Amino acid sequence: MLAYSILGATAGLAGIVSPRTQRPTERTDVGSRTGVVAGLALAAAGYPMGRFLLGDRPVGPPPESAWLEAMAVAGVVAPVEELVWGRLVEPSLGVSVTSALFAAKHIAVDGRWRRSIGLGLFWIGLGLLRRRSAKLALLVHVGCNAAGVAVGHLTDRDQF
Repeated sequence: MLAYSILGATAGLAGIVSPRTQRPTERTDVGSRTGVVAGLALAAAGYPMGRFLLGDRPVGPPPESAWLEAMAVAGVVAPVEELVWGRLVEPSLGVSVTSALFAAKHIAVDGRWRRSIGLGLFWIGLGLLRRRSAKLALLVHVGCNAAGVAVGHLTDRDQF
Protein backbone atom coordinates (compact mmCIF):
# COMPACT_ATOMS: atom_id res chain seq x y z
CA MET A 1 0.00 0.00 0.00
CA LEU A 2 2.91 2.32 0.67
CA ALA A 3 4.29 1.89 -2.85
CA TYR A 4 0.88 2.54 -4.42
CA SER A 5 0.37 5.58 -2.20
CA ILE A 6 3.68 7.04 -3.34
CA LEU A 7 2.88 6.19 -6.97
CA GLY A 8 -0.54 7.82 -6.65
CA ALA A 9 0.88 10.98 -5.10
CA THR A 10 3.51 11.21 -7.83
CA ALA A 11 0.92 10.63 -10.57
CA GLY A 12 -1.34 13.22 -8.99
CA LEU A 13 1.45 15.77 -9.07
CA ALA A 14 2.25 14.85 -12.69
CA GLY A 15 -1.41 15.37 -13.57
CA ILE A 16 -1.45 18.78 -11.89
CA VAL A 17 1.74 19.93 -13.59
CA SER A 18 0.82 18.54 -17.00
CA PRO A 19 -2.84 17.49 -17.12
CA ARG A 20 -3.69 15.02 -19.86
CA THR A 21 -6.92 14.86 -21.76
CA GLN A 22 -8.24 12.10 -23.94
CA ARG A 23 -7.25 12.31 -27.55
CA PRO A 24 -10.07 13.55 -29.76
CA THR A 25 -9.92 10.31 -31.79
CA GLU A 26 -10.79 8.38 -28.61
CA ARG A 27 -13.92 10.39 -27.83
CA THR A 28 -16.83 9.21 -29.89
CA ASP A 29 -20.57 9.03 -29.60
CA VAL A 30 -20.09 5.31 -28.93
CA GLY A 31 -19.33 6.50 -25.39
CA SER A 32 -23.09 6.71 -25.06
CA ARG A 33 -25.44 3.98 -23.89
CA THR A 34 -23.93 1.19 -26.02
CA GLY A 35 -20.41 1.97 -24.85
CA VAL A 36 -21.51 2.15 -21.22
CA VAL A 37 -23.34 -1.19 -21.41
CA ALA A 38 -20.40 -2.87 -23.15
CA GLY A 39 -17.98 -1.27 -20.68
CA LEU A 40 -19.97 -2.43 -17.67
CA ALA A 41 -20.20 -5.97 -19.09
CA LEU A 42 -16.47 -6.19 -19.83
CA ALA A 43 -15.43 -4.62 -16.54
CA ALA A 44 -17.67 -6.93 -14.52
CA ALA A 45 -17.28 -10.18 -16.47
CA GLY A 46 -13.99 -9.76 -18.36
CA TYR A 47 -11.65 -10.69 -15.53
CA PRO A 48 -13.43 -13.89 -14.43
CA MET A 49 -14.12 -14.86 -18.06
CA GLY A 50 -10.46 -14.39 -19.04
CA ARG A 51 -9.29 -16.40 -16.04
CA PHE A 52 -11.73 -19.17 -16.94
CA LEU A 53 -10.55 -19.27 -20.57
CA LEU A 54 -6.92 -19.67 -19.52
CA GLY A 55 -7.66 -22.11 -16.70
CA ASP A 56 -6.68 -19.81 -13.83
CA ARG A 57 -8.53 -21.14 -10.80
CA PRO A 58 -8.35 -19.64 -7.33
CA VAL A 59 -6.91 -22.30 -5.05
CA GLY A 60 -6.11 -20.78 -1.69
CA PRO A 61 -7.74 -18.44 0.78
CA PRO A 62 -7.14 -14.69 0.58
CA PRO A 63 -3.80 -13.86 2.20
CA GLU A 64 -5.09 -10.88 4.19
CA SER A 65 -8.07 -10.09 6.36
CA ALA A 66 -11.14 -8.84 4.47
CA TRP A 67 -10.92 -5.27 5.78
CA LEU A 68 -7.21 -4.93 4.98
CA GLU A 69 -7.59 -6.41 1.50
CA ALA A 70 -10.65 -4.23 0.77
CA MET A 71 -8.81 -1.13 1.93
CA ALA A 72 -5.80 -2.06 -0.22
CA VAL A 73 -7.37 -3.12 -3.53
CA ALA A 74 -10.52 -1.00 -3.47
CA GLY A 75 -9.39 2.00 -1.44
CA VAL A 76 -5.81 2.45 -2.67
CA VAL A 77 -4.95 0.27 -5.69
CA ALA A 78 -8.03 0.98 -7.84
CA PRO A 79 -7.89 4.79 -7.45
CA VAL A 80 -4.14 4.85 -8.11
CA GLU A 81 -4.50 2.61 -11.18
CA GLU A 82 -7.22 4.91 -12.50
CA LEU A 83 -4.99 7.92 -11.95
CA VAL A 84 -1.83 6.40 -13.43
CA TRP A 85 -3.20 4.18 -16.18
CA GLY A 86 -6.49 5.91 -16.90
CA ARG A 87 -5.46 9.53 -16.69
CA LEU A 88 -1.78 9.50 -17.65
CA VAL A 89 -1.11 6.44 -19.84
CA GLU A 90 -4.35 5.74 -21.70
CA PRO A 91 -4.80 9.23 -23.25
CA SER A 92 -1.38 8.91 -24.88
CA LEU A 93 -1.46 5.24 -25.92
CA GLY A 94 -5.15 4.44 -26.33
CA VAL A 95 -7.33 1.83 -24.67
CA SER A 96 -5.97 -1.24 -26.49
CA VAL A 97 -2.28 -0.63 -25.85
CA THR A 98 -2.97 0.47 -22.27
CA SER A 99 -5.00 -2.68 -21.58
CA ALA A 100 -2.12 -4.85 -22.83
CA LEU A 101 0.40 -2.94 -20.70
CA PHE A 102 -1.93 -3.07 -17.68
CA ALA A 103 -2.17 -6.86 -18.00
CA ALA A 104 1.59 -7.17 -18.56
CA LYS A 105 2.28 -5.10 -15.44
CA HIS A 106 0.25 -7.51 -13.33
CA ILE A 107 2.07 -10.50 -14.82
CA ALA A 108 5.43 -8.84 -14.11
CA VAL A 109 4.40 -8.20 -10.50
CA ASP A 110 2.99 -11.62 -9.61
CA GLY A 111 4.04 -13.95 -12.45
CA ARG A 112 0.50 -15.23 -12.99
CA TRP A 113 0.17 -15.06 -16.78
CA ARG A 114 -3.18 -16.88 -16.78
CA ARG A 115 -4.80 -13.66 -15.55
CA SER A 116 -3.63 -11.69 -18.61
CA ILE A 117 -6.71 -11.95 -20.85
CA GLY A 118 -9.05 -11.21 -17.95
CA LEU A 119 -7.08 -8.15 -16.88
CA GLY A 120 -6.95 -6.90 -20.46
CA LEU A 121 -10.71 -7.32 -20.92
CA PHE A 122 -11.33 -5.64 -17.57
CA TRP A 123 -9.26 -2.63 -18.62
CA ILE A 124 -10.97 -2.39 -22.03
CA GLY A 125 -14.30 -2.27 -20.18
CA LEU A 126 -13.03 0.50 -17.94
CA GLY A 127 -11.70 2.34 -21.00
CA LEU A 128 -15.15 2.26 -22.61
CA LEU A 129 -16.64 3.63 -19.39
CA ARG A 130 -13.92 6.27 -19.16
CA ARG A 131 -14.99 7.65 -22.54
CA ARG A 132 -18.27 8.57 -20.86
CA SER A 133 -16.93 9.47 -17.41
CA ALA A 134 -13.66 9.00 -15.53
CA LYS A 135 -15.66 8.99 -12.29
CA LEU A 136 -17.85 6.16 -13.57
CA ALA A 137 -14.76 4.12 -14.48
CA LEU A 138 -13.32 4.76 -11.02
CA LEU A 139 -16.55 3.69 -9.29
CA VAL A 140 -16.78 0.51 -11.35
CA HIS A 141 -13.08 -0.27 -10.78
CA VAL A 142 -13.49 0.17 -7.01
CA GLY A 143 -16.74 -1.81 -7.06
CA CYS A 144 -15.26 -4.73 -9.01
CA ASN A 145 -12.25 -4.89 -6.71
CA ALA A 146 -14.47 -4.74 -3.62
CA ALA A 147 -16.68 -7.49 -5.07
CA GLY A 148 -13.59 -9.62 -5.69
CA VAL A 149 -12.58 -9.20 -2.06
CA ALA A 150 -16.08 -10.12 -0.87
CA VAL A 151 -16.29 -13.20 -3.12
CA GLY A 152 -12.81 -14.29 -2.10
CA HIS A 153 -13.60 -14.11 1.58
CA LEU A 154 -17.07 -15.67 1.24
CA THR A 155 -15.75 -18.62 -0.76
CA ASP A 156 -12.33 -18.78 0.96
CA ARG A 157 -10.67 -18.62 -2.48
CA ASP A 158 -8.51 -15.63 -3.33
CA GLN A 159 -9.81 -13.83 -6.45
CA PHE A 160 -6.67 -11.82 -7.04
